[in-house]
Amino acid sequence: MLSNRSVRASAILTVFCVGGCGDDAAQSQPLFPANYAASYVEVRDCRASTDHDLSRIRVLADPASRDAYEDRDQGFAKGTVLLKVEYDYADATCSGDILRWTVMVRETEGSSPDTLDWRWQKVDAQGQVVSDNEPRCVGCHTSCGMAPEGYLGTCTTE
Repeated sequence: MLSNRSVRASAILTVFCVGGCGDDAAQSQPLFPANYAASYVEVRDCRASTDHDLSRIRVLADPASRDAYEDRDQGFAKGTVLLKVEYDYADATCSGDILRWTVMVRETEGSSPDTLDWRWQKVDAQGQVVSDNEPRCVGCHTSCGMAPEGYLGTCTTE
């Protein structure tokens, strides 16, 4: 018998694999792979986030970007993927159902100054893209982008 988590993972994988293409957020594919959990590394553990609708979050990085995120002594390469996995606020261990994902993907330096050279995307629990470069994401990250804790617009605080 499949668990709720297994069924949800299978459904999300299906959505990622058959999702449409296009400029519209409703037809975009997520900017992170369906099997991210097999290779992405945790760079920030489970914690409350007032900036993400009071969700609990975990931050993951694609394997090649871990050092850049943790050491903050080098730039992020084009294609860097940073992923916030969001959980219910009451889920203090981030072990329950995933509510949504927020993803940042590094673009070529200087190519998109209005978005700090990142592309943001919000993806719901069913794997559907609900927004691309949402002004709320860009605005928040712009406000912390120049602060020491906002390394290259990532808004890290530790």
